[in-house]
Amino acid sequence: MRIKVKLMLNSKCKNLSLYSAWLIIGGLLAYTLYFFIWTIFNTETGNGDNVEHIHSTWLVANGKVPYRDFFQHHNPLLWYTFAPFIGYFSKAIDVLDAAHAASIGAALLTFFVIYKICIRFFASPVSALTAIIILCPPYYSLFCFNYNPDTFMALFFAVGIYYLFMYLEKKKQLFICLSFLAFFISFLYTQKVLVILFFLGCISLFVFYKQKTPLQDILYALILPCLGLLLFVALLYNAGALALYWKSNYPFNIIMQKYYGFNQINVMDYKMAEFAVILAIISIAFCLYRANIYFKIVAILFAIELPLRCCYFSIAPYYLLPLMIFCCCLNSVLIEKIINKCFYMLFLFLAVGIYYAHISLPHYLASRGQDRSFARYLTNAVTPCDYVLCGYLGNQSIMNKDPHYYWAMLGHIDMAGEEAGIKEHPNVNELVLKYKPKFIYGGGYWSSFDQNRGKSVFIQQVSPDIINEYYLPAPFADFYVLKYEYRGKNCQYDEKLGEWHYAD
Repeated sequence: MRIKVKLMLNSKCKNLSLYSAWLIIGGLLAYTLYFFIWTIFNTETGNGDNVEHIHSTWLVANGKVPYRDFFQHHNPLLWYTFAPFIGYFSKAIDVLDAAHAASIGAALLTFFVIYKICIRFFASPVSALTAIIILCPPYYSLFCFNYNPDTFMALFFAVGIYYLFMYLEKKKQLFICLSFLAFFISFLYTQKVLVILFFLGCISLFVFYKQKTPLQDILYALILPCLGLLLFVALLYNAGALALYWKSNYPFNIIMQKYYGFNQINVMDYKMAEFAVILAIISIAFCLYRANIYFKIVAILFAIELPLRCCYFSIAPYYLLPLMIFCCCLNSVLIEKIINKCFYMLFLFLAVGIYYAHISLPHYLASRGQDRSFARYLTNAVTPCDYVLCGYLGNQSIMNKDPHYYWAMLGHIDMAGEEAGIKEHPNVNELVLKYKPKFIYGGGYWSSFDQNRGKSVFIQQVSPDIINEYYLPAPFADFYVLKYEYRGKNCQYDEKLGEWHYAD
């Protein structure tokens, strides 16, 4: 009788503990969603990645062809995805908010797909969500998921993983077709994914061979990606951009790596990732031997991706997105095993999640801030008819015309582009005299290649005489606004030419 009472009490305690754990998880997820939404409208959302790709989207929406008409070194699907929507916004600051909202939406979808992978192939819902929470606290997630191609690449890469595993489980041809198509779409967002796709392809071929996968399934799955690739190449060729696409996305990106010298950021610089990476290594050490095929595939990918991120080229948090996917899968298995041994260890992991949520706001504001005055100033001061000459290693162009091919990060992008044989770097004095940009940077442009090696090498600067004649100081350091008498009037869109211009 005592034993039965004891068992009943233990069962009630465990149910109560599980209920409490779900309340904590729900609270953390609700706070994360609130934090994401709050940042859209209350913080400075116009970081370099957001602005760069918003502007590329605006250019595409106005008929410009990437690589041919303006510089870019990413694959183009992001800009074509959102180009139809950019016309709904007349103010640049609204576009910044909308772009940030789109990227946060993609982040939430990515987490959902990771969750689906985990609960289908690795662990219980509570372990899967805990793994996501301790790896992807609110402010860290926002640094990873910006309006850039990597955000959407990660989403479709996760979808590809999900359907690949579904195929290995169910052997339905539709699943492998969806998997290969998702991987191809992830490539169209950014070519960076090719590295990990190469290794995943080698692993998949081995698994297909061992499982005696029908060759026709693989061939059917390759049809859409192959047709899509041929169409992609044909469109680039027809637009006269194929050679520039190749130089901009491959030789240029290799050259860019040396521009950073030894100032590369590796995975261990991100404290949020450090804990999850350590857990993933422990998970592999203790769970690999008896693990299923899905765990082994992810473990191999993790073992390949981790040294790449630590020792190769990782200059921003979003470079870690594939690694984050692998960590979540591996850690969900470890957490599941731990809480099966001692359920109350779950609360230790959730305490980490609570701590990360607690420090999210101060950490995020310390590095990003709430000052939206610069974005508001651009919104009010610049029209789509105006040219803007961006600052050194900066990008102020959002919804306006560019006076030159390398429209951002002069002293950096343009110098590497010239070295890659794309186009010569521009002369800012000639540009200012020709186009009279509404907004210019008056400080010096320096060589970032030398700056990253402790040297200061001056490249060029807008002449003080030109600034004095045509410009007035703007309310931001080193930025100037065109004098009223030199400004055009009656900004309008010419349907025939497909361009914005001033009537007067």
